[in-house]
Amino acid sequence: MNRLKLLLSLFVLMGCTALMAQTVTIKGTVTSAEDGLPIPSVAVAVRGTTLGTLTDAGGNYSVNVPASAATLTFTFVGMKTVTETISSRTTINVVLQTDMLGLDEVVVTALGITREKKALGYSVTDLKGDAVSNTRETNIVNALQGLAPGVQITRASSSVGSSSQILIRGIKSFGDNQPLWVVDGTPISNSATGAGQYGGVDFGNNAADIDPENIESISILKGANAAALYGSRARNGVVLVTTKKGQAGQVKVSFSNSTAFDQVAYLPTYQNQYGQGGGGSEFNYDEYVAGGGTLAYPAYAAENSFSYVDGAWGGVFDGYDESWGPRLDIGLMLPQFNSPYDEATGTYQATPWVSNPDNVKSFFETGLTMTSSLSLEGGNDVFSGRVNYTNQTERGIIPNTDQDRNQLGLSTTANISSKLQAVVNINYALTTNDNLPGQGYSANNIMQSIGGWFGRQVDMTDLKENWETTMPNGMPYNWNSN
Repeated sequence: MNRLKLLLSLFVLMGCTALMAQTVTIKGTVTSAEDGLPIPSVAVAVRGTTLGTLTDAGGNYSVNVPASAATLTFTFVGMKTVTETISSRTTINVVLQTDMLGLDEVVVTALGITREKKALGYSVTDLKGDAVSNTRETNIVNALQGLAPGVQITRASSSVGSSSQILIRGIKSFGDNQPLWVVDGTPISNSATGAGQYGGVDFGNNAADIDPENIESISILKGANAAALYGSRARNGVVLVTTKKGQAGQVKVSFSNSTAFDQVAYLPTYQNQYGQGGGGSEFNYDEYVAGGGTLAYPAYAAENSFSYVDGAWGGVFDGYDESWGPRLDIGLMLPQFNSPYDEATGTYQATPWVSNPDNVKSFFETGLTMTSSLSLEGGNDVFSGRVNYTNQTERGIIPNTDQDRNQLGLSTTANISSKLQAVVNINYALTTNDNLPGQGYSANNIMQSIGGWFGRQVDMTDLKENWETTMPNGMPYNWNSN
């Protein structure tokens, strides 16, 4: 019996010894970098575990950590979090630095007026200029996408120079629901021009003329209380833009350049069973196959097939712009717009009736956007200034669409006396575009022309290669002259 008790005691002792060997006690003190005083209630955590403790009134802590633990983290409100590597140390003293940016954040609420964010009784979202310029958007409205809660950005299209609108906390009434834009105290409207439901060209929105590279900060004032200073025009909120200014005591030259490429991400799903024309569903495909694929073309074409003559209803369904015609890719031979033309008879020869599944995709090109910006700033206690120049070059995914924008900004500040200051801001933008695409339900809208009303047998590459060619009927080279 005594031997059994001795054996059990030995096993318990060995287990305790093994358990103690698997943990390490780490002690230390946490103090402040400002005054060297200890900091109580600092959270000390073992990374990767749920183990941790708090420092006592004297800033001291003691924590048992697994022998495999690698790091400790020290966290306290208003202080920067510190991570320490254990590396076999049993004593780790830590000094925490003050981090008050989040508590004393200052936002711009009006021209020349700043307030502590925590003291405001309404919602304000403050964005720094880098957050906007780093998105590399040519339209500043698009640069706000995803950066501010409660803000909805809607693009008219993905074409060059297209407009964008901004809504704060949704639609509130009939009519224009966009907020008022204020740039260095000057109110501007973000209205768009040109495009309508049934056509027109989208020449962009007014806020697109603001240079993202010249922005110091953006404050989005939400609701009537936040925007009360700007009156009834600000009933939908305010986007307050503050541009960069020269700083006294320094001379600074900055240059930036960015290049982006654009490609079509999504296209509609198209059917590739039927080509241009109508009545194709009446064609008995089983009968055609059962007959060895020898169904006579004239008998078929007389009823419900397709035959190109002039593209303006001179043939069978050749003026049709829909694809409900004969079955594709089954061996049919039909006269088409790009078939060999017999001048003696004035007719087109029959060529294979096949689909071109990528004809819409092959229309688009790789777009290019290049932005270069140069700025110079400096000054002294009496006078300071900043001048900047930005050039944007856009080449769209739609062939032959482009836009160039040159922006010049000048800001000067003169301290006339201790109570009088003169500030002059000049912002100039020149936008030129040679060929912007049409919008709305119109033949000038690319996606209205090729996105829905288009022959699935048409070879887009063939159209590109012969765009300067004239058809025998005097019309431009095209699959449909109607």
